[in-house]
Amino acid sequence: MASSTVPDAAPSSTPSPPGSSSAAPEAKSAPEAIRELPAKYAGAARTAKPIGHTSVVFKLELTNGAKAVFKPASRRGPLRYKGEIAAYRLASALGLVNVPPAFARTFDRAELLGALGGETSPGGELLKSEATGSDSKSKGSLVGWIDKLEFLPLEAEPLRSRWHGWLAKGNAIPDEPFDADAGSPLATRDLAAQTSTLVAFDYLTGNWDRWSGANVGFDRGKGLLLFVDNDGAFFENPPKDALARNTRILESVDRFSRGFIEHVRNLDERALAIAIADETPGAPLLSQKVLRTVLERRKELLRVVDAKIAANGEAETLFFP
Repeated sequence: MASSTVPDAAPSSTPSPPGSSSAAPEAKSAPEAIRELPAKYAGAARTAKPIGHTSVVFKLELTNGAKAVFKPASRRGPLRYKGEIAAYRLASALGLVNVPPAFARTFDRAELLGALGGETSPGGELLKSEATGSDSKSKGSLVGWIDKLEFLPLEAEPLRSRWHGWLAKGNAIPDEPFDADAGSPLATRDLAAQTSTLVAFDYLTGNWDRWSGANVGFDRGKGLLLFVDNDGAFFENPPKDALARNTRILESVDRFSRGFIEHVRNLDERALAIAIADETPGAPLLSQKVLRTVLERRKELLRVVDAKIAANGEAETLFFP
């Protein structure tokens, strides 16, 4: 995706540094805190164009001038849009501000076709051929557009070896800005902390698509990693080889955020249900099967962390705030 979101509705607890979590572990109610669509994104679509490569994604300009990304339910991924919404809600419950706000939104199909330039336009043909649901409505996830979004290629060298080294026990982390020449306030230690939390968060959500390329956003001005493109998370039957890769990456990490792990420890069945909540009243966002697999991965994540605490000590394992 060429660009993505920036937080418009910040969670009530702000982590410090980014990528770690505050100490308050109680999951908050998604309906109460973050579920409602902000008024700025409630308008009709004025213009739209396709921007996806492998998925069906549209950049919209609404009638009030607000810009957003709409990912509808489609034949390429009927439920993938739910991952964007669920990842934001879960991240908020875990005290993270790295996942861009994502909201459930339904548009009139005719409205979208008009914004795309009509049924015979390239975007209109894409919507007609790929969109699922009723002939009159298109439901999906909506996130706010951010101009000049950068991406950090954490999946590629030389960054891959650098962050693996920072997160290995006993290794020094340079006490310097990560990219001083470009004017970013991001310290190398903060980048290491946020990357550690990204690995653990993706393991928890089962996001099998993070490391395929250009899926880690970077807000240079805030020094913040943005965990964008979460539509590969929360699958009922995710690709086993990709999940195995997530496990290998998690097991290679020796250092975690103390605050984030505290939040994960308190993410029991009830807290998870409160965090994820409904897509619309009476319609659960995620199935019970998906919620059970999240709890299973939570258990395994904590097993890995506790084994490292036993082997390397608490201070070395819960290395970041």
